[in-house]
Amino acid sequence: MTVKNLNKQIDRQAILEHIGFSVSAGEIVGLIGRNGTGKTTLFRTIANHYAKDSGIVSINGINIDEQPKSYQEIFYLDTQHLFIAGLTPKQIAAYYRLFFEQFDTEKYFALLKKHQLAPDLKFQRFSKGMQALISVITAFSSNASYILLDEPFDGLDIIIKKQVMRLVLNEVSTHQRGIIISSHNLPELEDIIDHVLILKNQTLVRDYYLERIRETSRKFQMVFRKKEVPAVIKENCRIIQVQGRVIIGIFEDLTEELQQEILQLEPALFEEMPITLEDLFAANLTKDSDYVLFDK
Repeated sequence: MTVKNLNKQIDRQAILEHIGFSVSAGEIVGLIGRNGTGKTTLFRTIANHYAKDSGIVSINGINIDEQPKSYQEIFYLDTQHLFIAGLTPKQIAAYYRLFFEQFDTEKYFALLKKHQLAPDLKFQRFSKGMQALISVITAFSSNASYILLDEPFDGLDIIIKKQVMRLVLNEVSTHQRGIIISSHNLPELEDIIDHVLILKNQTLVRDYYLERIRETSRKFQMVFRKKEVPAVIKENCRIIQVQGRVIIGIFEDLTEELQQEILQLEPALFEEMPITLEDLFAANLTKDSDYVLFDK
């Protein structure tokens, strides 16, 4: 699935601008950004719950607006406007069979039984964790090629969370589905995604493949003698945290020449650390005003 130059306004306010990315079959993509950056709006627009103002969503090179039946290849269950709250799982299956010709009823009820989810109990009477499981089961039973999951782990206990993750990983490995997951729980997201999209100021500011970024970027904690951030650090490092006089930041291209220039400042500490998904989030969303050096 490819998204090109997607734009969306709500009440004449730009929510999404020039969004572009691709998701391959069998790939799990993480969508991250601060609250209110448009993650849910992006999902709704891709799935045609919102009409896009401009741009193209295509699957295998086919513009799905020109072949609307292709929307069956995208599944998004909008948990914030949950019209299915008064339905039972059995009724939910009947509803989605109307829109997804390939909906796998046998698989749906088998998964409900496996996870001990009563098919005749109204959705709103299930716990939050059980609702999340039903939503994910519904998504994968649709047999859509691309699944959009909006905060699927939010508020779940550890047992349910592991069950949801197993479902996700099984679908990707067994059926080669492309999955986009938005989540605030970055450590858990990091364990399962292949690459990450970072949304900021209505647009995507980064599209990282995690293995590639770990090969090219390096994270350091540093302490300098003067009570200021050296110019060479400001120009070449994305600062993600300041603790007293300790600066923690990411260098996306730390050449031998740059490293020598830093070492010539005789830092009291210049130590490499492992990079995490939270680091990439902070590196792209932290502003200069978010940090200042203090004497300990």
